[in-house]
Amino acid sequence: MELLPRPPAPRQRPLASAALLSAAALALLGLLSWVRPEGSSGPAFLLKTAAPSPIDLLPEVEKEEGVGGPLDWLHYKVIIASHSSYPVALMIGFNCFGNVLLRKECGGNPYPNWLFGYLLGFICYTYPGAIASDLFFKHDFLRAMSNDNVLMVYTFWFVVIQNFEGVYKFLTRKWVFVFLTVWWLADATRASMCFLERAITHQAVFSRGVFQCFLWCGAGPILRVAEASIRGAPIPPLDKVQPNTFNAVKYPLVMMWMTMMGYLLYMAFLTDCKIFSGGLTMVECGKKHDDVFAALVYLSLGMHIFRTMQQTDGKIVFDHCMCGT
Repeated sequence: MELLPRPPAPRQRPLASAALLSAAALALLGLLSWVRPEGSSGPAFLLKTAAPSPIDLLPEVEKEEGVGGPLDWLHYKVIIASHSSYPVALMIGFNCFGNVLLRKECGGNPYPNWLFGYLLGFICYTYPGAIASDLFFKHDFLRAMSNDNVLMVYTFWFVVIQNFEGVYKFLTRKWVFVFLTVWWLADATRASMCFLERAITHQAVFSRGVFQCFLWCGAGPILRVAEASIRGAPIPPLDKVQPNTFNAVKYPLVMMWMTMMGYLLYMAFLTDCKIFSGGLTMVECGKKHDDVFAALVYLSLGMHIFRTMQQTDGKIVFDHCMCGT
């Protein structure tokens, strides 16, 4: 008896998914430029208040005329600019990663309930460090929830990743996901130092900086474990979420904590700012040392690229043991 040939398996179309994703991202950028023409102006996550912040009183940093090219744009317009603003270029990748992580934690399936998923995805997977920092150290409005650009970018990625299987599968392809984690880590690292500066500027006490480092790095994993419990998913033990080690080369969360502590110690003891004895605020001191700020961001990115290259088993573990700020 002659067997009938099997019908050909449907071809995956990664290029089509990438093209669709690129078109959607360009549409988002166009919407942001039309609705919010000021883009990323103003202090990062901040709304203008009656009293100017210390960072508003600083003179503009003089930039070299004629600077051009993608690397110069990345350094000056994204990394250096992110010290006092929130560039949309970082915001897009950061929110994309948070929403991919939300779906990954659900076994690759959409969240069981969109109403709860939207809020829990924002608080537990995208901006837990920022929200926790404002609650504990600022006692003011939640900056992540007071930015229209963040609202539009987060909503865009939530809708796309929850509803389009092809986009989610494309974003979780190995090297696409590696690129996405590097993109996310650039924003997470720069934000960690910005929030550290503001926590100490609000009240110049060394212990606030130490607790800010622990809070920033611990809020994301702890809130995600709590969210898994609410959802009824298996709860991972804490030694699986983050092993008990100081190995910053292997574990990004340890590297993030060491970066923040190093930045705090440098500003406190290796500069002439006197941030704890009536001199400059840490925000003002940070603006005087943009080069250190940028160097720590690049160090974190370089360490992650090295970490990825060392993973010979082909598996990329980048979920619970990340800050998810």
